[in-house]
Amino acid sequence: MVLYDLLLVIIGIFIGVIASDPLKKLFTGGFKEDIRQKKRVKLLLYLREDTKYQKPSTSELAEKVFNGKESEETVHELLKEIEGFGLIKSISRKNDQTKRWVYTKSSNN
Repeated sequence: MVLYDLLLVIIGIFIGVIASDPLKKLFTGGFKEDIRQKKRVKLLLYLREDTKYQKPSTSELAEKVFNGKESEETVHELLKEIEGFGLIKSISRKNDQTKRWVYTKSSNN
């Protein structure tokens, strides 16, 4: 009986300490948000490092960053979320209907 109680305590500790965060993410949808965050980071890193002299459009970013695996609508939503944080901004030219994106944060660390 003591061995059985010890086994229950060990299983409870395992579930409570080690598996609590993945289980919480599983039930609350945290994994999807983590995936979206990783995609936002990929876009932001690309805009910050590779676009000093060019301003890519949404379709160009979908192709270059995600190799065409993400739709333009999804990439546009991710870019709008990043724009909400003030890290990038969209630029529309008069003769061009597509939005172009530029990194706005200064590199003063």
